[in-house]
Order: sequence, then structure tokens, then C-alpha cells
Amino acid sequence: MQHDNLSRVLLGVTLLAALLFPMSSTQAGAPLKPPAQAGGVTAYDLIIAMNTLRVSNGLPALEEDPIINAVAQATAEIMAANNMSWHIGDVRGRLQAAGYGGGAQVWATENFVVGTSFGIDEIMLAWSDPTHMIPVVNPAYCNIGAGVAKAANGRTYYVLQAAYTSAHACGEYKSVIGEGTAQPVRAPGVPQIIIPVQIATPDAEGRIYHEVKAGQSFWAIAVAYKITIRDLEVWNNLSREDKLQIGQKLFIPNSNTKGYSTPTPMGMIRVATPDADGRIVHSVQAYQTLITIADAYHVSVENILANNGWQLDWPLQIGQELIISPGNITPSPTPRPLTPIEKLTPESDGKYYHTVSSGETLSWISSYYGVSLGELMAWNALSASSIILPGQKLLLQVTPPATETPVPLPATPTPLPSATPAPSATPERPATQASSPMVTPTGVAAPSSNLGSELPGMVILIVALAAGGLILAGLFMRQKS
Repeated sequence: MQHDNLSRVLLGVTLLAALLFPMSSTQAGAPLKPPAQAGGVTAYDLIIAMNTLRVSNGLPALEEDPIINAVAQATAEIMAANNMSWHIGDVRGRLQAAGYGGGAQVWATENFVVGTSFGIDEIMLAWSDPTHMIPVVNPAYCNIGAGVAKAANGRTYYVLQAAYTSAHACGEYKSVIGEGTAQPVRAPGVPQIIIPVQIATPDAEGRIYHEVKAGQSFWAIAVAYKITIRDLEVWNNLSREDKLQIGQKLFIPNSNTKGYSTPTPMGMIRVATPDADGRIVHSVQAYQTLITIADAYHVSVENILANNGWQLDWPLQIGQELIISPGNITPSPTPRPLTPIEKLTPESDGKYYHTVSSGETLSWISSYYGVSLGELMAWNALSASSIILPGQKLLLQVTPPATETPVPLPATPTPLPSATPAPSATPERPATQASSPMVTPTGVAAPSSNLGSELPGMVILIVALAAGGLILAGLFMRQKS
């Protein structure tokens, strides 16, 4: 028992150190590993993409901050090491503990996404809802940082953080980090400043060529012309890994370009038409969300989720096809499916548990079973900062409702054959001949009360009793002598 307790203590200390050490090392000025590259998207790609959208909204670009970079990178590495699918929590507290703000009150927000082969388009699509676009539209934010880390299972974690202090206006505060702290590695040739892209006018033949200016990136140009980076690569025989040159001319495909399908303008939904059976399928484009798609088709988000077997917190993918309406199909009646609570079966202790699967969060589990998040955490002695792992069992103090079990109706009583012989057209024999069993018209032998049928049994019983008495008497006399 003592060995088990010691193991638990060591495990707890190890997890605590894993969570706290990266943050404390930032404050102490220990060297940081440069943000890892994964899937071609770097931490600075995340920053330049978010700042490009911010500039396009008429706001000044967020200034990259070394402490935010360090905390974002440490966050990505912790999440990757633990295969997390939820935020660590208290981003403003973690930034302030690492030294950001110089002791002033800190306000911050954090975006993250995890995947196996995300490009910058897919990442920004996953962050296109209002909650993740706070750094783009909120003028109070001043600084930004990002981190990228790869997990052992091949998935990559992308983390972006933005913050500001209550005591300083943007541009007044500069983070001070310890000597020797590694600076983030940026893509070569990418300048710090962001120059908004001015849209070029078509030439006499309707073709559009964009001339690259200082500070413009693949992402900035793609956003400005409402196309994707992939479009720029294909139509200009380039790779996003190539360095754009000032003065370089890029062909911009549009509706007049042969073989090119005009993309949906940013934030707009092109409604699909029903097919012959009335079935409507929508192809997801960049920056489209479940809410905007549902509004465009005048249906509910819940309806789209049900038609596609999709979860509300799963990010959409560019090119993904969503069934808006299944069409003129009459579904066959099906029995009511069991609720998650009704599917529960008690374990040996008579209690109910949920086994955590990869990607599940406390919020998702509480919603799945229809219980409050507070109750779920209280039942399992957890808090908002607790980490749950795949395979972990969570107690559910619920009582599954009794499912309807069909009860068989009582059997219809079958009349027993009557002891009275059924009437027959054939005259019965006289009572003096009743020793023979009478046969009814159904062929069933009717019972008889004639004493003659019982006499042989009585004689056998008397003889057996007499024989038994003689044997007992003989044994008694032998014992006495």
C-alpha cells in the first residue's frame, strides 16, 4: 500500500512539473526551442495570417511579442505531449506569470487547432467564427505570439495568443526577456510590417496581374483577391515555400479565366440548387461556418448536424460536402433510439461510469449525458483546470430511466375436456358394462369412478406393509437374543 501511495505522489509531481516548468523557464530567461514546422505552416505563418485579416479590417497589425511567443510555444508542446483536445485554461494568468505586462493587469485570448495535414487555409477556416476572430476585430489587443508542436501520434498543434495590458496603450509596452532567450525563427525574407494589398485592375483582355509589394505574403494576396494560396501556387507554378520578390507579378485567376471556378466571396454563401430528388448538398468554402451556412439556407444548425452526423465543435474542411436537405425521401419508421443515459450499464459496484475517449472534453461529456458541467466535476473531484486522459473513467451519479419492456399478454384459457361425455348419436351402453372406459367422439378416454379399477393397487399396498412388519419383527428378536 505504501508503494502504491508513493507511485501516486511521484506521478502527480511529474505532471505538475510538466505543466509548470515551461512557464517558469520563460520567466527565468532559459533558452527556448524555436517553433517547429509542421505541414508547411510555422508559428509566424499564423501571426502573419491573423495580422493580415486584422489590417484588412482597418486595424493596426498586432506586434509580435517574445514572451507571448514563448508561452504559446510551451502551450503547444504541453498539449502535444498530452494529446489534449481542450484549452489548458487561464491564458492571461499564464502570460502574466511569464512576465508579460510588467506586473500590470493582462487581458488575453487563445486560439488552437489540431490536425494531421492542415494548411494555413484550413487553420484560418477553423478560426473563422466570431470567438476565434477576436484578435482581428477587437482594437484593444496590441501583441501576438504563436507556437507549433507535433505530437507522437503525428497530429500537429497550432496555438495563437493575443494580449494587451490595462496600463499601457499599444506601442508603449515592450516585453523584456532574459539574456540568451532564443528568438522565434521566421520564414526568410518575410518582413515584420504588413502592407495591405491594393487590388489590381483587369487588363484589356480581362486578366489580372498583381505586383508584389514589400511586406506582402502569399496569405495576404490570397485574402485580398478572395482566392486560396493553392490557387496562387497552381496558376503561377510556385510553391508557398518560395520567397516572393518585390515587383514580382502574380497571375490572379478569376471568373474570366478558362478552367477556373470562381470562388465564393469571403463571408458569403452561394446557395446550391436542389437536384431532381430535391436533395441539397452544400460545398464548404473558405471562411464559411455552420451558422452562416444555416442562415443562408434558412435551416437550423441542429438540422445540418443531424443530416451529416456532425458535431458542433468539429471544424469544417474546405470542399467538405454538407447535406442541407435529404430530398424527397420518405424515411422508414424506426424505433426511438436510446439516449446516452439509457445505454449505460452498471459496473460491478452498481455505479455508472463513462470511459473517456481521445478528443473528448469535460464540456462535451456533460453535454452528451445532459448533466451540468459543475455536477460532472463535483462527482469526480475535478476542476476547470483538470486534465482528463483517454481511458479514464468518470463517475456518473445518474439513474437511467427504465426502458420500455414489452410485457406478454396473459394466455387465453383453453377449455379443459369435460368429464361428462359429449352427447353422441350412438346410444350408450348400460351402466352394468361401465367397467370399460368410455371413448368420447374426440377419442379421449373419459375418467371412470369404478372401484374395480382401484382394487389391485390396494391389495399390493397391504401385502407390502405386512412384509415390512415381518422383517422388522425378525430384526428385533435377533437383536434381543
